[in-house]
Amino acid sequence: MPDREELPSIEVGGRLKDVSSLRVFVRVVELLSFSEVARRMAITPATVSKHVASLESALGTRLVNRTTRRLFVTEAGQRFYEHCLVVLNELERAESELAEIRGEPAGLIRATAPLMFALARISPRLPHFMAQFTRVSVDLDLSVEKMDLFAQRIDVAVRIAESVDPGLVAFKLASYSRVFCASPSYLAAHGTPDSPDDLGKHSCLISRGATLNATWPVMRDGTIVNCRVTGRLVANNGEVVKDAALAGMGLTMSARWMVADDLRSGRLVEVLHDFAPSNRAVYAVLPRQGALLPKVRAFVDFLKECCEGVE
Repeated sequence: MPDREELPSIEVGGRLKDVSSLRVFVRVVELLSFSEVARRMAITPATVSKHVASLESALGTRLVNRTTRRLFVTEAGQRFYEHCLVVLNELERAESELAEIRGEPAGLIRATAPLMFALARISPRLPHFMAQFTRVSVDLDLSVEKMDLFAQRIDVAVRIAESVDPGLVAFKLASYSRVFCASPSYLAAHGTPDSPDDLGKHSCLISRGATLNATWPVMRDGTIVNCRVTGRLVANNGEVVKDAALAGMGLTMSARWMVADDLRSGRLVEVLHDFAPSNRAVYAVLPRQGALLPKVRAFVDFLKECCEGVE
């Protein structure tokens, strides 16, 4: 992989002419892996190593220790990391405030979103956003785990939830309904459930997030209750579960937008319609009220466009 970043020049005494090494070092401390930093920043591991070595040379102290298996941050490295955060945050703030004066979105946006939702809704549209806002850079983390927005310095998080944590700023992007469904062949062989009580008689294909979800929420008399389900397949990827349902392996509960085409074509059949939960929504979540800088506002508007058609 060709290097896309030149090594910054560092004068004796530690005065930096370029902040690239600071950015690289911060990512090294956060990810504890030269190779992962290289992958995320589109540079080579050798370039990551050179950035860190140059900082160590300029500062006259060791910032990290590496073994064949692990990377450790020294006490000096941890203290320097904390100062780097202050410097980089102030630089980003300055860039954003100057951009706000010009009315132009600019700077780095750190965002996170659920993997399957991002692949289906955000990824196809992201190149257009990047082409439209040429002064904006995006660091997008796709994960099934809920991230700490403050600790991870996230600007915008896409969350699918019933509600948003107090203290966070949330913009509702779309409603998020779920559907119980199965293939015609499965229903022909095993019957169609008439109520949630029948789920125990069926093989359920379970999609889970960061923790095992062995219960499905169902609507009973206007209230959401959890119904225990069992099955032979549990996966943290909705496409895997959907493919299993299409193959006739069992019943599944899925986001309606994920299976909409299959329902329209008849490849999947909706069941238990009156019991499907509809208590979730898609939110753009921000860590603080003052975060609506032009770059963040532009990205939230972009996410709204990504969610068009989600129900």
